[in-house]
Amino acid sequence: MQRASMPVRTRIGALGALSLLVAAGLTASPVMTTPAHAAYGPCNTTSWRDVPTLGGKNDYKIPARSGNGISCYLSYYEGSSSAVKALQQAITICYPGTWASTRIHNSGGVDGVYGTGMVEAVRWLQINELNLAGSADGAYGPQTRGKMRWPHYYDRGALLNSCSNPSTL
Repeated sequence: MQRASMPVRTRIGALGALSLLVAAGLTASPVMTTPAHAAYGPCNTTSWRDVPTLGGKNDYKIPARSGNGISCYLSYYEGSSSAVKALQQAITICYPGTWASTRIHNSGGVDGVYGTGMVEAVRWLQINELNLAGSADGAYGPQTRGKMRWPHYYDRGALLNSCSNPSTL
């Protein structure tokens, strides 16, 4: 029994079209999804918040997005240096001696760059400290923010020797 075959031109044309669809990410898929953090936009500033447990003039500083509050994300080479620095400071101050803190120190310190070392540090923190192993991607977003401890500052200046996870984050 002889198998009917497509002409060579048709096979090449079909393979070419399939290659273009795959390269463009347009293959058949039941659901097209986007990252959850895409709805928030990148953090491009920082925001001061009152520490509810301490009262008075004690504050914490967290990454934020202008016009969108604290619902924002940071990932590989995204966000402003002030937002990344606030995250790096929180990890090095509130999680001292951890692999994440050491990784930040060894990959440039608190330099405002969300590079490979920062991605690895956040992923480690998500898995080992924040109980986010199922969604550990190395990106900072609302879920990571809500579980992190943040350093306290007195009157938005002097660093106090304490960290907490305020429920108002």
